[in-house]
Amino acid sequence: MIALRIPTIPIAQPRQRTTIRTTRDGKIFTGNYTPANHPVRQFKADVRAAVSRVLSAPLEGPVALRVVFVLPRPKRLIWKRREMPRVPHTSRPDLDNLVKSTKDALNGLAWRDDSQVVELSAGKCYASGNELPGVEIAIEIAHDCTLLRGEE
Repeated sequence: MIALRIPTIPIAQPRQRTTIRTTRDGKIFTGNYTPANHPVRQFKADVRAAVSRVLSAPLEGPVALRVVFVLPRPKRLIWKRREMPRVPHTSRPDLDNLVKSTKDALNGLAWRDDSQVVELSAGKCYASGNELPGVEIAIEIAHDCTLLRGEE
């Protein structure tokens, strides 16, 4: 099992932008892209760099992924005299888009293709009072599908 915490601000995968181009001879081509200056590129680079330090080759077979996104605590939840534990994050960014950017970053590094992920557990919360934002990732080989059958 691989488990690590990456100190970075989690960024959700944005919607793809589309471009339409016409060649000189009149052919029309369309393409999808993520803008070069979008912060998701830095987030993915941070995740890839951290995972490449602990994993030498992609895992083979079915994989279980557990990920917790710890987002920056907003000023409205900062108190001087009360404890500030982690609090569930119920606004944007959407959890599925955060997972998408993380799985995209791990493609070809932690596994050959993200279709190998057969178990997924994900959550998002605000950081506790003295905690930095980050991503907690645990990756392991999935041995059976008891989770998929509803058994524990």
